[in-house]
Order: sequence, then structure tokens, then C-alpha cells
Amino acid sequence: MKKGVWKVTACVLAAGMTFSGMSTVAFADQDTVLAGFGYAPAVETEAPVQTEAVETEAPEAETVPEAVPEASATAETEAVETEAPETEPVVDTSMSGEMAFAQCDEYINIRSSADVNSEAVGKVYNNNSVTILSQVGDWYEVQSGNATGYVKAEYFATGQAAQEIAEEVAYNVATVYADALTVRAEPSEDAPEIGTVYSTDELEVLEYDGDWMKVALGGDVYGYVNAYYVGYDTYYATGETLEEEEERLNQEWLDYLAQQEAEQAAAEQEYLEAIAAQEAAAQQAAWDAEYQAQAAAQASADAQATADAQYQAYLDAQAQADAATQQADEQAVIDAAAQAQAAYQEYLNAQAQADAQAQAEADAQYQAQIAADTAAQADDAAAAQAAAEAEATAAAAAATDASYTSSSVGQQIVNYATQFVGNPYVWGGSSLTNGADCSGFTMSVMANFGISLPHSAAAQSGCGTAVDLNEIQPGDLLFYSSGGGIGHVSIYMGGGQVVHASSSTTGIIISDVGYRTPVCARRFV
Repeated sequence: MKKGVWKVTACVLAAGMTFSGMSTVAFADQDTVLAGFGYAPAVETEAPVQTEAVETEAPEAETVPEAVPEASATAETEAVETEAPETEPVVDTSMSGEMAFAQCDEYINIRSSADVNSEAVGKVYNNNSVTILSQVGDWYEVQSGNATGYVKAEYFATGQAAQEIAEEVAYNVATVYADALTVRAEPSEDAPEIGTVYSTDELEVLEYDGDWMKVALGGDVYGYVNAYYVGYDTYYATGETLEEEEERLNQEWLDYLAQQEAEQAAAEQEYLEAIAAQEAAAQQAAWDAEYQAQAAAQASADAQATADAQYQAYLDAQAQADAATQQADEQAVIDAAAQAQAAYQEYLNAQAQADAQAQAEADAQYQAQIAADTAAQADDAAAAQAAAEAEATAAAAAATDASYTSSSVGQQIVNYATQFVGNPYVWGGSSLTNGADCSGFTMSVMANFGISLPHSAAAQSGCGTAVDLNEIQPGDLLFYSSGGGIGHVSIYMGGGQVVHASSSTTGIIISDVGYRTPVCARRFV
């Protein structure tokens, strides 16, 4: 649920909206009288003093001596009746219609009446805008988004101070009217074309000078469009009712639970895939070992056949030698004996080869047994590893609800935020999965760690603790200027990179920290 956004067009801001009037006023006590309003105190009147009768020549019947006491009693009664009753608070409407901006560390309660003990009906965050309806003592009656009620005047900037804040926190958007509009590299019709935008496209405006607007196209790409073909709107962040806050927080919690469920499902799927991969590897190893054993057995059989053939050759040669001896041919005997000896040597060599092949077969069978044992052990190891990974996943999920040191929480913030890279950018959105703008992205990421932020980059720049740009750490928020004010926010990842909801073209991406010049940083852990 996104917070309310107070929107005015450029022409209305220029012609109809005023920041003139009283600055923030605090009344010291109940006797303070607003300009133009006064109270008359009660006046006690004494009974008229009775004077001595003056003798006159008037007839006795015309004198009324008893009248003086009666008049005195009447005067005393009237004095009591004219004492001032309790007065109702003065309602001053001289500032009606003025815009004011909250100035606080986190938020200001909007109450049902001008009384600090009255019911809170909404919240206004730092730099949120309100419209003043009237002033009652040191309270403003205001409207901010859908919330209407009373706030302490001392926490709001008005007049010139409000105008300066408005220039800083305004979010300027150009809406394309033309069917197709060329974006150029420079503010000139002769400049090179760098892209095209289409009807109803909304573009963040960084600068507005004369006939041209400098706009962000996403992916660190900027260009210029002719102002004649676009509408120009200015938005200011507003507060929210308690019902809207509850709905937003409930939705964020549901989104968080859905994310946790998705992560658990992914972990379980990864576990199943790991088990399947281990089993496949073990089966393949067993098949390979069996093949090697069969190959070794065949080689051993071939070697033995060769040895047997060589032995038969030896027998044949020996028979020839015996025959030569019988024929008493000495030379034939010598030759036949030499041949027999050579054949015998070949037999010895072949038998050695056969013995070696037999040993190789035995070794192959031994290795096959080892491979089978290893496969069984791999199954046990895979199950143990998968269980460890499941425990680690559960521990990681539980860790998001625990308390961390600042450095570990900062890295947790980065790890959590980068899961949503590739998801869409939706202006005004705060869903990490279905779409968020830059401040909606940071607001929802921080909410996962119990950190409540307003839905405005400018407002977020006033929260947390200021950090020097040379001392930023992972998890810090970096803010970028937009035409003199804060217009964009990202999460610093470390290593010179940030993750942010860039634009409707690129969605949630990772960029170099210097893709634009950061102007300030805030830390929340």
C-alpha cells in the first residue's frame, strides 16, 4: 500500500499556491490573543452610592426614598451575571490553503482534536506536506493525503521556509502527450537522437530550462525532450491514516512471508537437485567401473589364448626337433633345437603377458568394488550435506528476525536487497516483487529489518544518522540530487556499487556508485 502523494501541476504551483503568511508560531500560554481577535474581561459593577435627599419644593408624593436600595440590589445581581464564561478556542483561518512541511526525526501524529491527549488518526513523516485548514491556538488543523486532523504548529515549516523545503523534496514528472517523442543528447532540435518515448510515458525530470527538459531514461541514460509535447507535474509526499499505515505494514509482512516461503521452496528444490546429481554421479561411476572390469577380463582371456597358441607352437617345434634327431641330421637337430628354444621363449613371454592381464583383471574388479563402496558413501554424504544446507537455510531465515551488530545487519540488508534485482520499477509502488520506485524499494527493504521509512527519497534523507560519503558502509542509503533537491535513493553494496530501483525501463538494477554524483548518506543500523 503506497502512501498518499500530494500532487500539483507546475502552473498551479506558480499561479495558485502560496507559501506567504505566518511562519511557525508557538503560543506560550492560554492568555495569548491572536491578531484580530480579543476578549473583554468581566467587569464587576458596584451598587451606586445612595446620596442624601435634597429637599426641594416638589410635592412629597413625588419623592421615592425606597428606590435607591432596590436599584443597588439590581446592580449587584447584574455584576454577578456578567462574569466572563469559559471561552471557546479561537479558530484562525488566515492561513487556510497554505502548504506546510513536517520537520521531525521520524513522524508527527495527526490527532482528532487540538489536544495532545486526543486520539491519533494519522501520521506525517519528516518533510511530508500538509495543507493548513485553520489554526487553533498552537495547533494547525491540516489535511495530508487522506488524513485530516490537528498537529502541533511548532513542528511545521511555513512561508519562505516551506517554499525552500518544497524545492528540495519535490518530485518532478513529465508525462508524454505526443504519440512518439524523440529524446536528444542536447537541448536542441539539431542534437543527435538517443531514443524515443511514447504517449503516457512518465519520465523523471532532472532540469527544466525554457523549451527543454532533461529527463532520466534509466540505465544511467539521460537526455532532453521538447517541453511543448509533455505535461509537467510536481509531487510532494503526504502522510497517511492509521488504517492506511496498518494496511501497508500488513501487506509488507505478507510480502515478507511470501518471500520467505519462496526461499524455503527454492532451498528444498536445490536439495532435491543435489541429491539427484549425487545419485546420478554414483550410478555413472558404478557403470564405468563395471565396464572397466569387463574390458580387463576380455583382455586377460585374449592374452591366455595367445599364450596357449605359443605353447602349441613350442610343442610343434619340439616334435620337429625330435624328428630331426631320429633322422641323424646333426645340423637339422641343431636348427630344430634352436627353433624349439625360441618357441619356448615366446611361450614364456606370452605366459607373462597373460599373467599380467589376469592381474589387471583382478585390479579392475577391486577398483569396481571400491567405486561401488564410494557410491554408497556418496549417497550418505549427499544426504548429510543436504541436511546441513537445509539447516543453514533455516538459520538464515530465522536470522532475519534476530538482533545483529551494525556491520552484519548492513550486509544482511545488501544480501536481502540484491535478491530482487531484475524485478520491475513501478512509480509510487512499494512491492519488491511486483514493482517499486526508488524510495518504495528502500522503504520495503528496510522494513524487512524493522526499520520504518517514509515513501519519499527526500523524506528518507532526513531519517537515520548522517554519514560522511568517505565513510559509507554496506547497508547505508545514498541520495542523489534532482534539480537542487533530493530526487533519488539507492542502497550502498560496498565495492563502489549500489542497488536501486532505477526506472521503468531498467527496473531494479546494480550500478556503480558514481553513475550520478551522490550528495549525502544516512545510516540506520
